[in-house]
This record gives sequence, structure tokens and C-alpha cells, in this order.
Amino acid sequence: MKCPICGNDTLDAKDYLYEVPEEGKVVLSNWECSSCGYKFRDVKPYESSEPKRLELLVEDENDMSSLVYRSSFAKVYIPELDFEAEPLNGAGAVTTVRGLLEIFLDQIGNLMDTQDIREAMDGKMKFTLIIEDGSGLSFIKNEKTKVTRFLSPSPP
Repeated sequence: MKCPICGNDTLDAKDYLYEVPEEGKVVLSNWECSSCGYKFRDVKPYESSEPKRLELLVEDENDMSSLVYRSSFAKVYIPELDFEAEPLNGAGAVTTVRGLLEIFLDQIGNLMDTQDIREAMDGKMKFTLIIEDGSGLSFIKNEKTKVTRFLSPSPP
């Protein structure tokens, strides 16, 4: 395929359909250009579901290690940290709760004080991770996760 960066026909684009148990199908994309080194990684929902709200009280290391899929349509809140993240620009993320906090730290950089987020990552404070997803595909793999339906303000 033609690379969107260098224009050469050296882009190796691989997409995989992956079934997430009890959650549904997602498309995993792995694209690499052998000429310029361009890389693109993405996770997108293959199907949609009812809009939902996920809540997890993160209290210990086990909770921090919980697997999270945040779809590109999901908004994230952490009330105790006065933190809010808008839906992603076309890319989903598969990570852990700790990994999600690391992504947020990378994204906000020096734009705001990150001490509270760092303390939460170090287990010095409990916090509630809330994900509201209009596509209904996001999940948090933890038996303590509360899942409720909500009315999405603008369906994907």
C-alpha cells in the first residue's frame, strides 16, 4: 500500500478482527512503512452496543492492573482528581487502569499540575474511574465494575 507519509508503496497494513469475551468484536490495526518507519496502531469497535457508563472504585494494585478498553467514543472522568478526558480522535486504547493514567500524563504534559494523578498511580489515594461510552463497547475487566445504561448525548 502507499504510505501516507513518504508516498512509497511500502506500507504493510494489517487489520485483525478480535473477539473480546463478553464484550464483542474489535478491529486491531497494525500498519508499518519499511521506507520511512511510519507506524500506526489502533483499536476500533467492529460493532456497537447500547450506550453505557462504567464505574470502578480503584482501591489497590489489583484494581490498577485491571484491563481497560476505551473506545474512541468514550469520555473518561475521575472526580477525585477533577479530571476529564474527551473522546479520542478516532483511536481506541487497550491498556490497564495504570496505563490509562500514564496515557493521560503523556497527553497533558505541563498543561496542568499532575501531582494528584501521580499519587493515584502510586496507590496513595483511592479514586473512581468513570467511562461513558456512546458506542457501548468500552469495558473494565474487574468484578467490582458497575455497568449502567445512559442516554448518549450524540450517538457515534
